[in-house]
Amino acid sequence: MDSLFRNSGQSIGVEQKKVGHKKQIIRIIYFKGPVSSAELTRNLPLSTPKINSLLQELISDGLIRELGPGDSSGGRRPAIYGLVEEGFYVVGITINVYRTVISVFNATNKEISGPHSVAVPMQRDFDMFSRINEKLKEILTSLTIPAHKIIAVGMEMPGLVNREHGVNKTYFPGVMDLNSRISEIFGYPVFFDNDARIRAFAEQQFGLARDRQNVLMVHADWGIGLGLIVNGQLYFGKSGFSGEFGHIPMLENGELCHCGKRGCLEAIASVAAIARNARRGIEAGHASLLLNLVGGDLQKIDTNLVIQAARSGDQFSISLLTEAGQWLGKGITFLLQVFNPELIIIGGKLAEAGQFLQAPLYQALFTYSNPDISNDTELVFSAMGVRAGTIGAAAFAIDKLAS
Repeated sequence: MDSLFRNSGQSIGVEQKKVGHKKQIIRIIYFKGPVSSAELTRNLPLSTPKINSLLQELISDGLIRELGPGDSSGGRRPAIYGLVEEGFYVVGITINVYRTVISVFNATNKEISGPHSVAVPMQRDFDMFSRINEKLKEILTSLTIPAHKIIAVGMEMPGLVNREHGVNKTYFPGVMDLNSRISEIFGYPVFFDNDARIRAFAEQQFGLARDRQNVLMVHADWGIGLGLIVNGQLYFGKSGFSGEFGHIPMLENGELCHCGKRGCLEAIASVAAIARNARRGIEAGHASLLLNLVGGDLQKIDTNLVIQAARSGDQFSISLLTEAGQWLGKGITFLLQVFNPELIIIGGKLAEAGQFLQAPLYQALFTYSNPDISNDTELVFSAMGVRAGTIGAAAFAIDKLAS
């Protein structure tokens, strides 16, 4: 990102300090939107003349432009500054156990390319990053974006992630400083974090959790993760491994989970569990539209089809989603009683089935939790959908780069 700023010929120390201040200004505008110099002064420990000087330099750098006068409560109307759309670009990448999704965003957080689905799932093979990078190269070549204007790549991935040390303990336990290793492959700065935490960050910056202080972001997808916002800050835990919500035990001697234990919430209420239960139910003789949708090949059943069938009135599919909602709701009551959040957001693939999950979720909350707590908590489904992953990953990269 530093290459985007013109060198004013001052000493290295002064230049580095100035670059740091410019990054902070860009970060504020990226996340807050167009602002006046007075608003920047309130958010940065810099004088108004210094802010104005930096803004003029950023305009010369081609990164910021004056948008015109803003509203005034009295007196002269302030000038409003925003980012130049083509000033820089950032890549957001989602990696899950089924595939990888890539999107490219401009400086105003507008998706200019994507989402592109790539048949590279999360695995314990470091070569996966090279294959993802090959696809990214194809995308960037088609966009004809100058290489120096791609300032960073953000990634979300499953696993126990300590982002401060750059470790994914689940998939690459022996690799320290994974950020640097992946950056060498991509040729750009790369920053990654756990998928549920990236989704919580996306909601905090651009979604339903904006300006909220205590929020639980339940990422209900192939697995079930949790992003926590406590007192307005993302919560990581001692080792950075907080949010393993999907592995709380719900059933004694229940279904075997991929973690090696039995009866985990993830093993009975995730996207993977719903698809598995659908196949088993049809094999056991349940009538369902699903059989027609897959032409009799049960291995083709996935949760997308279960949701599609449910929307067509298929009772078996509706019952599968209802059961998943009941288990998910019961699990959430444990969190509700411990954290007393103001807001719970359900995101991931299961959020697309909100019309079938809402009633069983609320029923479980009212049945198993203290009404003084549950009545004071709002439960909503993410409006960002599956795009929260790439949006959050890109924003996370900007946040880390400008910090």
